[in-house]
Amino acid sequence: MSDISIMDLLEIKKHIDNGAFKVVEVQEEDTGGATVNVEVTEEFITWFKDREGLQRWSNKRFQKFFDNNLQKFLRLGTQTEK
Repeated sequence: MSDISIMDLLEIKKHIDNGAFKVVEVQEEDTGGATVNVEVTEEFITWFKDREGLQRWSNKRFQKFFDNNLQKFLRLGTQTEK
């Protein structure tokens, strides 16, 4: 489930707004990339596992999901702020 729908983006925004998903640190790299550290609650973990069809948390799956959808989410964030 690599593609994300607008409904999923809105669900993620809800988790961010209520503090269930929080970016705690961004470390910029010399190569132009960045490492993003996040904190998530059990509520977010349950939502993510259900969305991805997982029985247990997978850091690898979350990283892929996060990397693949970060730009889409950031674009949504700028649109909802207008």
